[in-house]
Amino acid sequence: MAELTRADVIRIVAVTGHARLSGVDLSGLDLRCLNLAGADLTRANLTGADLSNAYLRGASLELAVLTGAVLAGANLKEVNLKGATLRDADLRQAIMNDANLFQTDLQGANLEGVMGMGR
Repeated sequence: MAELTRADVIRIVAVTGHARLSGVDLSGLDLRCLNLAGADLTRANLTGADLSNAYLRGASLELAVLTGAVLAGANLKEVNLKGATLRDADLRQAIMNDANLFQTDLQGANLEGVMGMGR
């Protein structure tokens, strides 16, 4: 169960300018269309979270768990996904130019229409 609500995340971004949520459980949350540019989501649990059309440019999702997460249409430019788990994630139409995908687990992920598959 998520530690925070969507409203909590929005409030954190509004107050700090970007989310510092390293290691936080955000599983199952509706984070659609949020501006999470530059967010620190290192080691965060985003299992089953809906991040469709979210703006995550420059965010760190290193070692994050995004199993079954929805990232359809998300902007993942320059995102650090090193060692992240994206098993069975929905990445349709995501923008992933210059994303760091080193040791990222994409088993079963839907990559249909993804633009730029990182380095």
